Amino acid sequence: MSSLLSPLPKPLPGQEPEAPPAPGRSWSWLLLLILTVGGVSGYNYFTARQAAARRADASRFQHFARVRRGDLLMRVRLTGSTSARNFSNIVVPKLTMPESDQPLTLMTLMPSGSLVRKGQVVASFDPQGARDHLDDTKDGLHARENALKRLRAQLEVESEAWVQELRKAKATLDRARLDLKTLEVRSAIQKQVFQLAVEESQASYDALENDFVLKLQSQAAAFRINEITKDIEVLHVQRHQRDIERMTIEAPVDGMAIVQDVVRPGGDRVALAVGDRVTPGTLMMRVIDRNSMQVEGFINQAQNAQFRIGQPATIRLEAYPEAVYKAKVYAIGALATSPGRAQYYLRNIPIRMEILDADEKVLPDLSASADVVIDQEKDVLLAPAEAIQQSNGETFVYVRKGDTLEKRPVTRGRVFGPDAVLTGGVQEGEEIVVQQP
Repeated sequence: MSSLLSPLPKPLPGQEPEAPPAPGRSWSWLLLLILTVGGVSGYNYFTARQAAARRADASRFQHFARVRRGDLLMRVRLTGSTSARNFSNIVVPKLTMPESDQPLTLMTLMPSGSLVRKGQVVASFDPQGARDHLDDTKDGLHARENALKRLRAQLEVESEAWVQELRKAKATLDRARLDLKTLEVRSAIQKQVFQLAVEESQASYDALENDFVLKLQSQAAAFRINEITKDIEVLHVQRHQRDIERMTIEAPVDGMAIVQDVVRPGGDRVALAVGDRVTPGTLMMRVIDRNSMQVEGFINQAQNAQFRIGQPATIRLEAYPEAVYKAKVYAIGALATSPGRAQYYLRNIPIRMEILDADEKVLPDLSASADVVIDQEKDVLLAPAEAIQQSNGETFVYVRKGDTLEKRPVTRGRVFGPDAVLTGGVQEGEEIVVQQP
């Protein structure tokens, strides 16, 4: 306590006493330093966060594709319709009876799409008119046969009468010859009379004999004429019997029955049905072989050099979008055809593609498309063509490297459709940006 009461030392001359530090100033500097360090750290943190967010956004909004190894297939799409290479047409029979061009009425008809066997009945027509005419021809045949029998009997009677006349003439000649043998006891006048009688009898007999031969030939000719007439009537009857048989139509081969369409009054196009009247010679049905389905289409004459027989193709049906079939080109037309009279200056070439793995879905007259492979490169690196960029003569792509994108020069090969061949600069499995960032 005494020390507290002792006086303070006096300052030396020329020396000012030090002022005591202001309370709290050191703490201000320390706080300022802490705030500065914290602000710098926070700025760096938020800047890094924003950069990472921008990279994430860039990666999120970019569309990437993976470089893959495969075959570059150069395809040309064709359109057409399905049909069968092997088939048999069935037409309405043309009969041989009078008014054979008159329509026939369908009595039975196999439903379209039915599977049929060879010899199975697929359609029949009303045979009543043909049966009536057959009855008339049979009556005519019976009349001809009876007339031939009457003629035969008549000719036999005439022949027997001619034989009797000939025998009578022969007897007269023989009697005259016997009388001639008695000339030794006859007078000169009687001798002359007997000689003239022999000559007259001989001439009469010879004339009758010659006439008999001619009459026999005439009778044979008349009888043959009637026989031919009867044979013609027999053929007439047989022809109409075949007409009745043709009223019932059988399948010529195994396959599927496809009923054809007709245009009804009013313009409606519908399939044939029981009760319809159809004109002879009209195509009414087609029996197809389900194992020989194909697609028929056309190619432009300028594309003809790109197609070859045996090229693979992929078939799709409009009715069944999920169905895909393998096919190959098996026929290319030799001559170009015109699609219509209005466009006579255009020429197309027909082409047919055989479907190799057809199933029950493939029916005739379905709309179809065919992707024909006209060229290909096997075992190459493929990338989307739109991912390849060009600038200042340089060809490059952007390759993903973690969260960053690397600009990398590449060597581009052939391009077809959406795909391009890369021969250098990237590896299989790398991801590239489809569009420039």
